[in-house]
Amino acid sequence: MNLRDMTRQECETMLSVNQIGHLGCICDERPYVVPIRYAFRDGAFYSFSLPGKKIDSLRLNPHACVQIEQLVTPDEWQSVLLEGRYQELPDDEKWHDEHMYAWSLLQQRANWWEPGMYKSTDAVGLTPVFYSIQIEVISGRHATRDLIASTS
Repeated sequence: MNLRDMTRQECETMLSVNQIGHLGCICDERPYVVPIRYAFRDGAFYSFSLPGKKIDSLRLNPHACVQIEQLVTPDEWQSVLLEGRYQELPDDEKWHDEHMYAWSLLQQRANWWEPGMYKSTDAVGLTPVFYSIQIEVISGRHATRDLIASTS
């Protein structure tokens, strides 16, 4: 297998064409990782959730990471990791435009509300929380099959 680092442009392209990732944050001093749907455009990362463990954790500690991958075979894959800070986008005077922009990007995708809207019946009446991750670091790795080794 050949392994190489991806350029920032390659990482951003992969973020743009995908829509499901894994959000990592700290909850009660322990790592907490959950699947999310997201939208990425022009260097900005957006997602949403109903209030709950993930949002409570990000409000207490805004450091977050998101990982996405594309698996072709066990020897052919790409993975991107972004690290940054959680920024809530309430529908208020200060954040209204970005809140609506995030919503407009997300709603262009099929089933954009999954899994963020799947909560228990206790969630009835809760207002979705739109947020961004302000990217501080982005990196990626790309693995390809080693053709010499695979032909021997």
